[in-house]
Amino acid sequence: MKMSLSNTRWGTSLCAAAFALAAGATPVSADDITLTFVGPEAPSAMEGVIALFEEKNPGIKVNYENVPFNDLNSIIQTRVGAGDPDPDIYTADQPRIAALVERGQLLDLSPHVDKVEGVIQSSIDASTVDGKLYALPISTSSQLLYYNKGLLEAAGLDMPSIDPADRMTWEEVREAGAKAQEAGADFGFMWDQINRYYQLQPLAESAGGGSGIGPGQLDIDVTSDGWVKAMTFYASAFEDGLAPRGVQPGQTPSVFANGKVAYFVGGPWWLPMFGGADGLEFGVAPHPYFEGGEQVTPTGAWSWGVNPNSDNVDAAVKFVKFAALDPEGALATAKGFPLPPANESTFDAYYAQNQTVEGVADLIKSELANTSRIRPRTTGYVEFEEFMGKAFEDIRNGADPADALGTAQSSIERAWSRN
Repeated sequence: MKMSLSNTRWGTSLCAAAFALAAGATPVSADDITLTFVGPEAPSAMEGVIALFEEKNPGIKVNYENVPFNDLNSIIQTRVGAGDPDPDIYTADQPRIAALVERGQLLDLSPHVDKVEGVIQSSIDASTVDGKLYALPISTSSQLLYYNKGLLEAAGLDMPSIDPADRMTWEEVREAGAKAQEAGADFGFMWDQINRYYQLQPLAESAGGGSGIGPGQLDIDVTSDGWVKAMTFYASAFEDGLAPRGVQPGQTPSVFANGKVAYFVGGPWWLPMFGGADGLEFGVAPHPYFEGGEQVTPTGAWSWGVNPNSDNVDAAVKFVKFAALDPEGALATAKGFPLPPANESTFDAYYAQNQTVEGVADLIKSELANTSRIRPRTTGYVEFEEFMGKAFEDIRNGADPADALGTAQSSIERAWSRN
């Protein structure tokens, strides 16, 4: 699907230059440039930032191609990997940036970008490989503990505090969830991205298992005591019926929105949906942790990068800098996304308009500053994520956690050995 957001096509380079001078803008060149941008974002999400950029840069147009997220990597591999100059810009999933860099599919932005300030550090870290910046962070993420006020009241349970200092443990969530279920809730608690590494990394990290990768990029250990402990807890939630089997990640928010779940761990992007759910009264609290373990939350989202084969590198860099770093451009970008902005000044402006639950912006900022962990920066992340996802699915459907983790580790090691 293609979308052009330019309202006027100037017939000659003289016209474009004259307009630019009148508007106080300087086009990148005397001739019109059309940039192609490929990403999984909805076209409507891109309209604001593209329109504003084109207004300020009348010599440059941006043609946006929306592709399904599951197809993004294969499209980039096919086009950029083959040396095609199109697309000029594309969305880079942050944990996959190291692999894209190894394949020569991202332009090193370090020579083009001055010192980056005012951007959430974890997002910069996730976009950096060997000290070089290869993409500019657009958004970030965190996870919240949502709770259904009515279901907790029916069970005689206290409402969780939004204060990170009063964070619930996983053990407490499990106990309270069981009480809520006894009092009428369909389910005690559940995770949003039920079988995805992003969602479940904090379980292993809090249990002392680490990310599963390190110290080297292709060193793996997901069979440690910490990982087994975390996945045993995860398995027991489904085995005991506290969390539902058979529900896929795309369906989980609706289960909470329909009032069937006491506690739900999910992203802040669900706030508008839950706020508009008929009859749902909910609150938010900090992400849980294991008693005696580390307090850990997941983070990471989208960065935008430039194709090193692009014929329009200067214009492409100008666009991603505008969208990520310029205060006006970053706010226009943020308005199209339900994800928290990675630009710190934009973050405050965005949540000033979208503070659907009192205190949630401060909670997210606290988590990003103090507990957030990016996914491992490894050239083998694609294979790692694939096999770990299969292990999580097997575990929630009854497989022995230690056996499933061992199988995943062996599969990942074999896949990496072929690279």
